This record gives sequence, structure tokens and C-alpha cells, in this order.
Amino acid sequence: MEKFELLLVDWLEEHKSKGGRIAAYFLTTLIIASMLAFVLETTSLAQRWETFFVAFEEFVISVFTIEYFFRILIARHRLKFIFSPLGLIDLLVIAPFFLRFTHLGFLRGFRVFRILRVLKIIRYSDVMTAFFRSFRYYKDELLIFVSMFTLVSLLSAFGMFYLEHSINSKFATVPDALWWAMVTMSTVGYGDMVPITAGGKVLAVAVLLLGLATLAIMTAIVTKIFIDHFFGKRFHHCEVCHFPRHDHDAKFCKNCGGQLDTEKLHMSEWIGGRH
Repeated sequence: MEKFELLLVDWLEEHKSKGGRIAAYFLTTLIIASMLAFVLETTSLAQRWETFFVAFEEFVISVFTIEYFFRILIARHRLKFIFSPLGLIDLLVIAPFFLRFTHLGFLRGFRVFRILRVLKIIRYSDVMTAFFRSFRYYKDELLIFVSMFTLVSLLSAFGMFYLEHSINSKFATVPDALWWAMVTMSTVGYGDMVPITAGGKVLAVAVLLLGLATLAIMTAIVTKIFIDHFFGKRFHHCEVCHFPRHDHDAKFCKNCGGQLDTEKLHMSEWIGGRH
């Protein structure tokens, strides 16, 4: 049983052996093919190739269901895996297929979650997995952006509602004004809602400028994460002096000169791979 679990770990998580790489390529190809089939099902080919699409969908779901239960089997903390982001994505990918056999018609709408299959590619891309995990080192910066964006959005919505709702039916509610604030801050400008009072126009200019500043902060944060991850420093501790940050290709500690455990540095990208 232990050998079987180690084999599953290699096939589903580490992909070190030839069989593991083949499994990763197969599942990645299956994800892409299932998304292509989903797109084609919305075209005129749906009726002509209905039998093929149904059979292919059943095959895909069978593979993903087996994969899901195998991942539960090899998880160190099974309950934690089930409720983890990637675990929930795995569940939502297969759930819509089985929900169609229920008598709860409204649950069939969850079939739209088939599009989440494309997110499963993250599992089989070392670069994507490592990059997304690097976000955890920038929690404070991301919290600053979220807090600022939320504060500016709400204040803009409340202000525009107060200035416009009495004479402008487009701003009848605070949620309507919040939608306008989001669109304006993102500089999209759909034009479906436009302030007509002098105060509203002044506020719109202020919101636009604040939106540009807020988006600039987000751009700077993401750029910093990207540069630090691929070209900068990693949170790899020296075993001798415990200095925490080194260049991504460092072999010796810049603080004490001691040799770094480069194997551990590479393996750190897989921390959290097995839930």
C-alpha cells in the first residue's frame, strides 16, 4: 500500500519519474481537450456530435473523479485538502456532472463550474504553482491594496449616491453607485452611468485619479512579486546563520559564506504541494 501511495504522489504531485511526467502531460492534455469540447458544445456541432461529446464528458469525469479520490488518499491531512482552494476546485470540476442526476433542478446550474477545469493546469505547471505560492510572502502589501481599494470604492459610492440619487435615476441605490465606482476606478468607463450634477462630476474626477493611483499600487505589487520570484531573492534560510533571503541562483550564503542547501531551495517551491 505504501508503494502504491508513493507511486500516486509521483504521478499526481512530484512528476519526477517518466511515469509521473507522462501522467502530468496526460492530465494537462485532458484538461485542455475538455475545455475545447466545452466550447464546441456551444456551436452548431453540438447536435451533430452529441454522442461523442457525451461519451467524452463521461470519460473526462471518470478520470477526474479517480484523480480526486486518489488525491484524498495521499493527502497528509485529508479534511484540510478537501477544503483547500485546489481541493474545492477539484470537487467543483466533477460535481456538476453528478448533480444532473439529482431531482434538484436548480443545482444543475453548477455545471458552469466545468470552466474551472482550466485552473487544474496550475497543478501540473511547476512555474505557475511556485509563482502563486510566492504571493504568500506579500500578504501585507496585498492587504494594503485591498484595504485602499475597498475604502475608496465605498466612499466613492456613498458620495455619488448622496450627490446624484435625488435627480439621477441611474444612482438610485448605493449598489448602483458602487458599480459606477468600480467601473470608473478601473478606467473602463462603460458609459452606462454618468453623473449630471456639478458635485458629481467633481467627485468623478477625484475617483478617477484615486483609481489610477490604486491600480498603480496593485501593478507595483504584482511586478515586485514577479521580479522577486523569477529574478530576485527567495525566502531560503541559511542553515548556519539563518539569513533569510538569497538570490534565486545562490549557492553560498551572502551573510556568512556558508554553503546553501540548493536541493532544499528547489524543493521549497513544492511546500504545500501535498496537503
